Amino acid sequence: MSAYFAALAALLLGAPLATLAQAADPVPAHRFYGGLAIYDGSNQSVRGFYRGERLNIPVQATLGYQLRPRLALQVGLAYSGGKSDYADTYNYVDSNLIPITYSTSSTSLRRATSASLLARYTLTRRASHRFQVDAVGGLSFDHSFYRITGTDTYASQGTIEVRPYEYSGAYNSLLVSLGPGFRYRFGPRLEAVCDILFYTPLTGSYHALNTSLALGLRYRFGPS
Repeated sequence: MSAYFAALAALLLGAPLATLAQAADPVPAHRFYGGLAIYDGSNQSVRGFYRGERLNIPVQATLGYQLRPRLALQVGLAYSGGKSDYADTYNYVDSNLIPITYSTSSTSLRRATSASLLARYTLTRRASHRFQVDAVGGLSFDHSFYRITGTDTYASQGTIEVRPYEYSGAYNSLLVSLGPGFRYRFGPRLEAVCDILFYTPLTGSYHALNTSLALGLRYRFGPS
């Protein structure tokens, strides 16, 4: 993790503690909230990962609690699954000048989840404003599983050879994330939310910076 990213994370975590005593806005009457959003990131994407993949938009569910007037904690879980089929046939001549017809067909299956624990700190000074800007940061865990099955068929001079294959794998990664969150309140309970997070893995040897986007609605519930 770069020193710049670490400094931003420290600022996010330290800002709420430094300003809690100055917070004058009352805690919202409805402390609990839940939401649903369309999610897009390196582990899950609305564009899919395989050629010809059927449309399967990742969906994220969140549940949060308002700790302080400006500070909230939330957990989230995003899920998506994709499946695609592929088939092709072509002819070629091998090194012995024998014509061969090659056919291949395969099915690719992928399942992915992203779990997160995030803190939200409101940067907008007035809670009465409909449009609010947050600093959002925390940890997340990505898991993905894939399986590819198929057959390769070779036809030559009346002889047919079929070679089935199957392979699968799974990936896990622990990440730290930080970025802005934008909210627009339609009323005391319902608001639109857009979070844009920059994150990097804490595990493994690959530490590139990636981006995730969550766009959806959030509803506050509980007694007034």
